[in-house]
Amino acid sequence: MQKNVFEKLAVLQDSLKEKFALEDEIKSLPMNLRSKQEVLVKSKKEFEELSEQAKANDMELKTLRFDYDNAVASHEKSMKQMEVITTQREFEALEKEISDADALEQSLLKQLHAKERQVEDLSELKTTKGEALDALESEVTTETNKIDVILKEKETQLSLLDATCKDSIDDDITEELFNKFSSIVRNKEDEGIVAIHDNVCGGCHMVLPVQFVNDVRAMDKIEFCPYCSRILHYEEVEEVETNGLDAFTSDDDFDDIF
Repeated sequence: MQKNVFEKLAVLQDSLKEKFALEDEIKSLPMNLRSKQEVLVKSKKEFEELSEQAKANDMELKTLRFDYDNAVASHEKSMKQMEVITTQREFEALEKEISDADALEQSLLKQLHAKERQVEDLSELKTTKGEALDALESEVTTETNKIDVILKEKETQLSLLDATCKDSIDDDITEELFNKFSSIVRNKEDEGIVAIHDNVCGGCHMVLPVQFVNDVRAMDKIEFCPYCSRILHYEEVEEVETNGLDAFTSDDDFDDIF
C-alpha cells in the first residue's frame, strides 16, 4: 500500500536535495562580495578622513606662508629703520627688534618647510589611496554585476525546483507530510528516507523495537524513526550461508596438511 508513496518520496527527496543545495549556493554567493563591500566602505571613510586632513594641512600651510611673509616684511622694515636712528637707545631697541624678527622668521621658515613636506607626503599618500580605492570600487562593481546575473539564473532555477517539489503534494503526500519531509531532508544531511537492517535504523544506527520494525515492514502507514525522525522502510538483507569450517576449507585442504 505504501510502496507507491515511498517511490514518490524518493523522487521528491532528489528534488529537495537539489533545491536545498541551490539555496545554499545562492546564500553563499554574495559572502565574498559582502566582505569586499565592507572593505570598500572602510576605505572610502579612510580616504575622506585623509582628504579632510589634507585640506586642514593646506589651510595651515597657507597661514604659515602668510605669517612668514609678514615676518620677512617686518624684518626688512626694521633693517631699513637702522638708517634713520640717531640715539644709542633707539639702536639697542631696534637691534633687539631685528633679532626677534629674525628669530621669528627662521622659526616660521622651518615650520613652513616641515609643513610643505607634510603636505607633499600627504598628497602622495592621497594619490596612492585614491588609485587603490578606484581599483577596489571597480572590482566590487564588476563582481556585483556578475553576481547579479548569476543570482537571477539561480533564482529562476530555484523557482522551477520549488514548483516541482510542490507538485508532489497529492493524496499520498499531504501538505503536512511534505512540510515534515522537507524539514527532515534539510536537517538530516539530505537523507529523509532510510532502510532498516537487522532492526537498526540506517540513519542514526539505533536499535529499534521488534514490534516497531514489524509495523514498518507491514507498510500500512508511514513510520518515522523515534530517534532521528527519518522515514523508515524495511529492506531485506541477503545473508551469506556458511557451514562452519566448510565455508573456508575442503577435505583436500586437510589431506594436504597430513
